[in-house]
Amino acid sequence: MRSATDRGLAALLLCVPFVVSCLGSLRFECEDDDACVLDDRHGQCIAPGHCAYPEAECGSGLRFGPAAGPGLASECVDPTMIGETDTAEDCGPCDVVPRECYASEGTCVDGMCTQPPSPAGTACGGDDPCVMSAMCDGAGTCVVDAPVECLDPPTPCSIAPGTCGVDGTCSYERRAAGMPCQDGDGCTANDRCDTAGICVAGPVCPTDNPCAVGSCSGEQCSFFPIVDGTSCGPSPADACCGGVCVDLSTDADHCGACDGPCARTEQCVAKGDTGACMPV
Repeated sequence: MRSATDRGLAALLLCVPFVVSCLGSLRFECEDDDACVLDDRHGQCIAPGHCAYPEAECGSGLRFGPAAGPGLASECVDPTMIGETDTAEDCGPCDVVPRECYASEGTCVDGMCTQPPSPAGTACGGDDPCVMSAMCDGAGTCVVDAPVECLDPPTPCSIAPGTCGVDGTCSYERRAAGMPCQDGDGCTANDRCDTAGICVAGPVCPTDNPCAVGSCSGEQCSFFPIVDGTSCGPSPADACCGGVCVDLSTDADHCGACDGPCARTEQCVAKGDTGACMPV
């Protein structure tokens, strides 16, 4: 079976006696360079599908063959019609790193520069202020092994860990207003966050004992009894004795007064707003 080139050449030979009229209708279209072989001349298949052969007199270095059809046959190929070839020169120097963990020296493949991955262990992440240490994995990925850890919140009402920003500084979310916090003073209690994210100190050395008072020293609280006989409850008989709130009308150890204990054979009996020791 004859090739498409052979059929085109045969048609051309048939036209030799009538070259002027015959070339006007002769047209051979190619699909690839292999179809453009004329005797020992190897040509190129130029879009939109016509063979062209080397010609030094043409600016493009190519001339369309005699079967390119009206308007193109035996004409120099316009340089703008020649597609780019996949050569290293088409890529230019392949020395631009596409991204981290790729080598700067690449090769041109199909008209595009390709760079191989950097070796595993190559340092990376240097342009990221939130990265302290990172290494390439050998497959083109930068693996961070020591990120900047935001573990130093500015106030007790800031939530850790925080987030490292593009400028390398850490930002923290605030605790809701009213949430408990610790202002750093061991003598204050019930510290609370305010709406501005500040830890507001609570009362100093508070106590639930109405017969004691707290005192702060060296950020530690000490508690001391208040004066005996001080009222400490809703009843007139409630009084402080030795730092404890007692009922003077019923307490045998403090019957009627802090220093009035009853004998073992007596009991404290209420007498109005006070008490009295009575025999059992």
